[in-house]
Amino acid sequence: MKHRIILPMFFLFAVSVFGCGNSKVTGKVTFSDGSPLTVGTVYFTNGTISAYGKVNQNGEYKLGMIREGDGIPSGNYQIYFTGAMQPGTDPKFTKVSSEGETYTQMVLAIDPRYSTPEKSGLTCEVQGSMKYDITVEKPGPGYKPALVVGDPGKD
Repeated sequence: MKHRIILPMFFLFAVSVFGCGNSKVTGKVTFSDGSPLTVGTVYFTNGTISAYGKVNQNGEYKLGMIREGDGIPSGNYQIYFTGAMQPGTDPKFTKVSSEGETYTQMVLAIDPRYSTPEKSGLTCEVQGSMKYDITVEKPGPGYKPALVVGDPGKD
C-alpha cells in the first residue's frame, strides 16, 4: 500500500521538476543605455529550483535546469548573475611575476549587487514559455576591481 502512494508522488515530483511542464524562458540582458551584457551566467532561483543561462555576445540567454534551453517550471524566481567579469583596460594592472604568472585586473561588468539573489532586486514570475529581458546597471564609482592570477581568457 505504501508503494502505491510513494511511486505516483515521486513521478509527479520528477515530472514537475525535470520534465514535460517546463516553460522555455529566453531573453536579453542589457544596460540602461541599450548595450548588451556580453559575459556571465544568469540564474533564476526560488530556493528549491534553479535554472541558468549563459549570456552570449549579443546579451541573449536560454534558461535550463540541466542543459541550456530545457526550461524551468512556472513560478516566482529571484534573479542573479555569476561570472560577469572582463579583463580591465588599464595596462598598469597586467603584470608578469618572476615565476611567470600573469596577473590581470578583472573588473565586474555589472553592479556587484547582482551577484546574489537576495541583493539583486531582480525577480520574475514565470508563466509558461516566455521572453524575459533584464536591464542591469554597470558598477558604481566606488567599485574596486580585483587582481587575479592566470589568463582570464582560458578556462
